[in-house]
Amino acid sequence: NDKEACCKDFQRAKEIGDPAADAYLSKYCGNEQQKGESLMLYWPEDENWKMANSQETEQMLMIELLRNDETFDNWTEIGTMQSVKGAVGVPMDEAMNVIGDQAKNDCPKAKITLIDKDEKAEFPWVIFSLECASYKSSKTAESQIWYIVQGKDALYMNFRAVKKAAVPEKTKEKWVAFFKTGKVMYK
Repeated sequence: NDKEACCKDFQRAKEIGDPAADAYLSKYCGNEQQKGESLMLYWPEDENWKMANSQETEQMLMIELLRNDETFDNWTEIGTMQSVKGAVGVPMDEAMNVIGDQAKNDCPKAKITLIDKDEKAEFPWVIFSLECASYKSSKTAESQIWYIVQGKDALYMNFRAVKKAAVPEKTKEKWVAFFKTGKVMYK
């Protein structure tokens, strides 16, 4: 019986990619909850994702997802979705290189590999891997598959990571296919 809280929950579900969220927002909350641009990315239910952290400022929105009963101290796989509000016209190679350069600050031997991209799409995108055998700050391995999409109102930066020196090939294929289901929506 708390419409405001329910609508906030439905909006949060939409932000993390729940495909049913739009229907619930429309049915119970009206169109005021659905304005603006967003990236829809459905995190598979059978993988037991849960939202572990959410932060929003005027410049960005970041959601971190963990699996099962994992925490930030013991995760085996993590997912992150970021929206950089107002960041437009960013070339995909530049976005990839900025992420790679940042990683090299803490992992000088980080390996960045372009997997796929489409700069001519309505919403240009790039998918690449970033692999590090050992970070200076943590001495642990971490490898990521990144999916960056340029929207009309924001830059959407997403990744999935494992604590391994490289993402196993089968996992990489699965994650690339997952990211390619992402869609920029505007309402």
